Amino acid sequence: MPDAPPPNWKVVQAVSENQDTTSLILANGDAAKFAGRKPGQFTTIRVMNEDGTWSEPHPFTISCAPEDPNLRVTIKQSGTFTSKIPEIKPGTQIQCAGPFGAFCRDIDSQEDIVMIAGGVGITPFLSVLRHFRNIKATNTVTLIWCNKTHEDAFCCQELAETAAEINLTIIHVLSREPDVSALPQAPHVSYASGRFTREIIEQHHISPAASFYLCGPPAMQDTVLAELKSCGIDPGRVEKEKFSFNK
Repeated sequence: MPDAPPPNWKVVQAVSENQDTTSLILANGDAAKFAGRKPGQFTTIRVMNEDGTWSEPHPFTISCAPEDPNLRVTIKQSGTFTSKIPEIKPGTQIQCAGPFGAFCRDIDSQEDIVMIAGGVGITPFLSVLRHFRNIKATNTVTLIWCNKTHEDAFCCQELAETAAEINLTIIHVLSREPDVSALPQAPHVSYASGRFTREIIEQHHISPAASFYLCGPPAMQDTVLAELKSCGIDPGRVEKEKFSFNK
């Protein structure tokens, strides 16, 4: 007999993170299969179509800590499938496969970590930072998060609270924010206007010997890798996870 399909997960909460990003919190599925996941891994999800068939699978990073018994996927509206995510109600059945991927697989063992995210490319790093906060990690971590405006960022209060508990420095790089001096101030949090440049690495005295992790759209990654190379950082040493936003 063929194997029975895995139990469906159920949406227990839909969280509006900002104007175009929603997190779905899922429970009651095949929790044992996901219990050994690592921060930075992803799942593929299917939702029920109006005709009663399941959608094609779509991959999304699991943004909660691996210790969390639920799953959390944080999804930006960027296509036909993702534009329907904000309409999903609690109680909706979701099929999840995985966990998949090896991004950030060895991050726990790195002493000096630099995470560079573009937009919703923050999601694997949210998983890592939630994990680090849970285990009271002693790693030195710098998060550089590139967005257009501060409104595009989310979980900012949570990140600031995390920076107060672990050795975390947060640098928001905002390309279209007219006055970063007017933004909310917090210890271990700073802002830079414009795009990512080598000056950010130099101004914050980031060691070229650190372990670098990069997640974001391909064009953003190309820019970051070129700037890192100009600082003497070998792009081949940077662990990368490319996001495709046509979903």
